[in-house]
Amino acid sequence: MPLRIQLFYPEQPAQSHVLFEGKEYLLGRSEECDIVINEQQVSRFHARITSKNGVWELHDHNSQNGCFSEGERVRSIALAQRAELILGGIKCRLEQVEHRQVTAESSFSQWRNKYLSAAAEKMLQESALTDLLNSATETLSTILSSDRAAVIFLDDEGDICNCTGFPEWMAAESFTGSRTAIRQTITSGEPVILSSVADNPVLAKATSIIHNSIQALLCFPVFYQDQIVAVLYADSGQEHRAFLDTDLVIVRSFARQLSMALQIQDIEQRLHRIQAM
Repeated sequence: MPLRIQLFYPEQPAQSHVLFEGKEYLLGRSEECDIVINEQQVSRFHARITSKNGVWELHDHNSQNGCFSEGERVRSIALAQRAELILGGIKCRLEQVEHRQVTAESSFSQWRNKYLSAAAEKMLQESALTDLLNSATETLSTILSSDRAAVIFLDDEGDICNCTGFPEWMAAESFTGSRTAIRQTITSGEPVILSSVADNPVLAKATSIIHNSIQALLCFPVFYQDQIVAVLYADSGQEHRAFLDTDLVIVRSFARQLSMALQIQDIEQRLHRIQAM
């Protein structure tokens, strides 16, 4: 049975790899490893994972900062159906999965790319900002399979609560943590991607995050003419749900397409003003 390993980085999307029986996998910081873990606390050749007689095992490769299971350093460990380990400070979630599940996930990835392509064409045809907003929000929620999603168009006032697209549910006191993440994206101009909110020292303690059981959170800026004009927001309360590096790739593509749709709307509105003169 294949083994899925997910690596959780602070304020970065998680990475997911599927391992198959019959091969030994080397994990570490070196580019020579089968699975590269980009973290200074991880040794160049940190650990190896093997499968023998249907049993997956992880072996420490004489690493400096070790491999830990439930707080105890381990040299070798047989992996259960689901397991969580710490490799040099990086949380790793390992789960044995059926071959058909791996096939289904691959099919979903292909379907998602086709869906985004069709949705992008639809957005380019929207002439009203409200229609574009609704189309973009539906697309974002679908491609991320998130519990909640919002596309927030910014204004010049700086108060996101009064912006077009700001959802009523986010205005409640129960979503102060989410608003903090959105403002962080606006201020920095960089995405905020928390694959494991519980590992974030600030948001993990936010009452709103705890109240809504938010496990993963994503905020992504949309630029037009070198300015942030919108923020994409999504979260999930599903257990073991993480926003992955593959999610970031497709969200980045979606943000570019949304920016293009906004540019077309802007051009059309200017043409209408010129014609009305």
